[in-house]
This record gives sequence, structure tokens and C-alpha cells, in this order.
Amino acid sequence: MANVRQEHAMTTTAARAWVADLYDSYVTSTRDIPFFVEEARRTYGPVLELMSGTGRVSLPLARIGVDLTCVDLSGPMLARLRGKLEAEGLSATLHEANVACMRLPERGYTLALLPFQSFGELVEPRDQRLALQRIAEHLTPGGRFICTLHNPRLRTAGVDGQLRLLGTFPMADTGGTLALWTVQQPDADPAVVRALQFYELYDAEGRMTAKRMLDVRFRLVERAEFLELATAAGFSVEDLYGDYDRTPFDDEHSPFMLWVLKRNAAGKPVA
Repeated sequence: MANVRQEHAMTTTAARAWVADLYDSYVTSTRDIPFFVEEARRTYGPVLELMSGTGRVSLPLARIGVDLTCVDLSGPMLARLRGKLEAEGLSATLHEANVACMRLPERGYTLALLPFQSFGELVEPRDQRLALQRIAEHLTPGGRFICTLHNPRLRTAGVDGQLRLLGTFPMADTGGTLALWTVQQPDADPAVVRALQFYELYDAEGRMTAKRMLDVRFRLVERAEFLELATAAGFSVEDLYGDYDRTPFDDEHSPFMLWVLKRNAAGKPVA
């Protein structure tokens, strides 16, 4: 183990950059892609994707010709997205920005998306409130915003301090393997989850070559809490689904809260 490279933990803010080179190896879900593609097809105008990462949702949208703008706080994540777009001859406008304080040169989006329950990465309620205000500011009156959240009642089941293996994943560029472990426990604020994530990198012969650790936090937002935030930002609720098959949200059984919001005609000025 003496030759294993060990890399230090990072905060939630830096985490997306810290694992940009590994992200596509272990984040491979396509469960939500048909939902977002269908929503984008219903939109006759530009689409704003927030916390886009390396393009898991962005690329399918770009492939169907969506006029797409992608925002992410991580420059390395956006660099990987840019490379993928160029490799396929696709186009999108990319901005490195924090969604809680973004002021993009473009306005008048008809649809904004925040996939993969990433809204919870805005741990402070103030940042969540500001983010919703910024998003409303960038939408046309009547424009829609789709925000995906965990159902806190179900998501807290694994927040028990136990070490779990999330999976082992092939590393296409090295021929090796990534093993990803996590420990999740409540933070000082009971609505916030602290997740320690451990990344173990192995070469093709099964020898460990490097280890990384992330110390990340995310907030589980209750239904009534999010509704209050969204209403204050100038949104009304169009739909609330419990999964990507558009089943209605159920507190006891739905894995997600998929909020489909509409910006009120009058809007709300950003403070």
C-alpha cells in the first residue's frame, strides 16, 4: 500500500471538479433521459440546463437539436462536456457559474432544467432561495422550470453511518476499475446529509493505484418547504410527479419529487 497515491478530501463546492475525470465511469443512469427529451420537444424556444456536469442530459438534448445553454460551477466538468460536443459535431452554449448568483447574458428561456436531484447541493436555504430567483429571472413569463428532488422520507433510509459499496465500475481509459464506497450520516443540521465518498482506483491487474475521498453535503428539502421557496420566487406549480413515468407524487412511496413549475406572468425581481 505504500505506493498508493492518497488524495485529500474536498468540500461540496469543489467536489464536481475533483472527480471530473472519474464522473462518467460511475454516473451512467439514463432513467430520466426520455422524460427530459420529451419535455424539451414540447418547448419551442431555448432551454437552460443547470448543474449540467459532463453532459449526461445535455448530449441527448443537443442531439435532437435543442437550442441549449448549460451552466455548471465546475470548469473541469464543462471542459469534458465541451469535448464531447465537439467530438459529435454538436453545439451548446456553456457557462461556468454558480446557479445561486448567475447572471447570464442570455435571457428569455422557455424551459429550465435542474436534473439528478442536484438542487440539494445548494445546502444553505438562502442559496436555494437565490437560485430560484435567478432561474425565474432568466425565464420568459410563462416559462417552465423542472426541478428534481429526493423524497426525504425515502432518501434518509441510507443515512445511518454504515459503510456501503455503491459499485465497481470499469475505467475505459486505463482498463482498470473504480470502486466507490460511501458513508452517510446526518449533519449538525438534521435536514443536511454528510456523505463521505471513497474512490479506490485499481489497475488492470487489480492493484490499487490511488485513493480519493470527498466530504460532501446535501440538503433534503421537504415538499412544503420547496413549495414555499418556489412561490416566493414567482413560480406556480403545474405538476408534481413522483417518478419519471409521470406518476403522481406520493409521500410514502415515490423516490423523487419532480416539480414542474411555471414562472408567473408578473415574475419577481431579483434582490
